Parts: sequence; C-alpha cells; structure tokens
Amino acid sequence: MLEITNEMRNARAERIAKIEKRIDDKIRSAVERGEHSAYFYCDKDSDKDVYDEIRSKYERAGYKIKPTGYIGGVWQLTEDICW
Repeated sequence: MLEITNEMRNARAERIAKIEKRIDDKIRSAVERGEHSAYFYCDKDSDKDVYDEIRSKYERAGYKIKPTGYIGGVWQLTEDICW
C-alpha cells in the first residue's frame, strides 16, 4: 500500500487554498457592489475531490450554497454562495 506523503498532503492543501482564494475574491467583489451572493467557484465535477470539504467549511462559517437556478430560461449547473 502506498502511503500518503507530505508532498501529497501539501499539494492538496495548496489546491484547496487556491480554490478558497477564488471564492473569497468573488465574495469580496460582490460585497463591494452591494450584492448578497456570488458564484461559488468550486465545481462538483472538476473539484470533486475537495468539493465537500470546501463547501462544508463555508457553510460552517454561515454561508449558504444554493443552485444558481435559471438564467435566460436555461437551468444552470453552477451554484451561488449567499450571505
């Protein structure tokens, strides 16, 4: 069995930090515009290995993650983070 190395742990931590920075930047920008939601920049498919961890971290902080809904009559597969 191949054990998880520190290099693997560090790579995961860096990936999570990069995604969280993107989300935080979206939130900061929305707040500056006086909005109360932003695009949740963590994808269920491409970020599936860290999605649950990141989502629960933001929800524990008080944010709500909801489907984006319809835009122009088309259901979006994305999610928004709301406060």
